Amino acid sequence: MDPTTEQQNAIAVATIQVEVAHLKAAVADLRTTNAQLNDKLDEVLRTMHEAQGGWRTLMVVGGAAGSIGGFLSWLVSHWKA
Repeated sequence: MDPTTEQQNAIAVATIQVEVAHLKAAVADLRTTNAQLNDKLDEVLRTMHEAQGGWRTLMVVGGAAGSIGGFLSWLVSHWKA
């Protein structure tokens, strides 16, 4: 093998090693971020569990108010007086 080919191979291997190192760092960052997101999700689920039925009641009242408001808006826009 000539020296030029060996040098090119060495450069290619070094480039791949650097890319792998960057990928390992990126995966480590993703794992950290994923762990943080899991912690936040656990906190949200814990809060929702503590709230129990209160938020459901608010959602039902909000949905009913939105539906009634939408119906009244439709009724007024189609009213032929």
